[in-house]
Amino acid sequence: MGTLQKLFEREIQASFTFPIVGAKLIKRQLEKRGVILTAKQVSNLEINLRDISGDSVTFDLDLDNEQNRVLGISDGEKIELDIGDEKNFDEFYQEFIAKLERTFPEIIEEMASLLLSDLRENRSTMLKAHRKDMKGFEKRLDKDWKRPFDLFESFLVLAFEAGDEFNSDFRKDATEVENYVLEALTRLHARACQIAWEVFVLLKSGFADGAHARWRSLHEIAVVASFIKTHGNEVAERYLLHDNIESYKAATLYQKHCQALGDEPIPQDEYNSLITVRDELIARFGNSYKNNYGWSSSALNKQDPNFSDIEENAGLDHLRPYYKLASHNVHANPKGVMFKLGLSGNTQNVLLAGPSNFGFTDPAQGTAYSLGLVTVTLITTRPTIDNLVLSNILLRLESEIGEEFLKVQKDIEDKDCRSCTDGATEWV
Repeated sequence: MGTLQKLFEREIQASFTFPIVGAKLIKRQLEKRGVILTAKQVSNLEINLRDISGDSVTFDLDLDNEQNRVLGISDGEKIELDIGDEKNFDEFYQEFIAKLERTFPEIIEEMASLLLSDLRENRSTMLKAHRKDMKGFEKRLDKDWKRPFDLFESFLVLAFEAGDEFNSDFRKDATEVENYVLEALTRLHARACQIAWEVFVLLKSGFADGAHARWRSLHEIAVVASFIKTHGNEVAERYLLHDNIESYKAATLYQKHCQALGDEPIPQDEYNSLITVRDELIARFGNSYKNNYGWSSSALNKQDPNFSDIEENAGLDHLRPYYKLASHNVHANPKGVMFKLGLSGNTQNVLLAGPSNFGFTDPAQGTAYSLGLVTVTLITTRPTIDNLVLSNILLRLESEIGEEFLKVQKDIEDKDCRSCTDGATEWV
């Protein structure tokens, strides 16, 4: 893209060479006297003004009879023109800038069209080269991390199958007897599995920081699941019904901005229905229910609780340092741009703009712990022998996953990593 800027600057400079500027100034002076030069005459002027030195120059303007008559001179007679006048040059410069401002949008549009056309023409070649690089990188990545990746994937399959089987065996009964705990936990577990698979895909593609950001959401699910199981059916019902409070807030926000978005507002009768449900729930559960975590306020005996309150009550606040670290990859704070899990300690000055082969231990270990916790929390609501054995297996695999990822990461740290320049993706 910088090439376009250079071409543009070169064009500007070319427009201010002495032959071009001099010819235009002479043309302007003659126009003030009533003489309009032809394009050929202006071109001849530029040729005559090349390679000259000194403060003055004499040459034939090659004027026709009519032009000579307007100037009041005979053929071959001399006229003097002062093109060095500061006022004349300033007028020329201002006109040039005004013209440039008028045509600049057209120039940008033309450049963009040319680039876009070139991109469309060469897109297949560009993408083919990029995909080849990525496949090569992912192949090398999988070679280094194969054992922990395979172990991690096995853990995800086991947790998924546990939830699938539990859902088939028990969830139907839960809805019949209004077991809100089971309903909430099965839904939370399904979402936990989905996020865990997202973490796995990110790790397999070399995105440690993105994977850690997704673990952050998984930790929140584990906290909520533990809290709901501890406090029972009433809190679980409050949690599930709180979806209506969030729907009302989302609708209110949408109504405020729909016009700016160019969208149609929600029909008033639908919006009124959301208000009615919201008001009924607040009347039932108290004014604190309208808050973001209002569903937990009765259990915590707090008017306006936050997530850290729930986390502490669930006994998972010891993970807050990791949670805060993962938050840097969600928000736009300075730590998120200054520190990267995907870079080793001696390469933190690199601007990581893509995948790397480092930093997978924290997101993998965190995901195994949180998904394991959500899975065990769910299946031990029906503590059969099979579910207890499965819980024990998950806990063992969780420790093994952390050890295997850490082992590979230490091996990479001990090796000489290929150096990379600032601004480049570190594909080691």
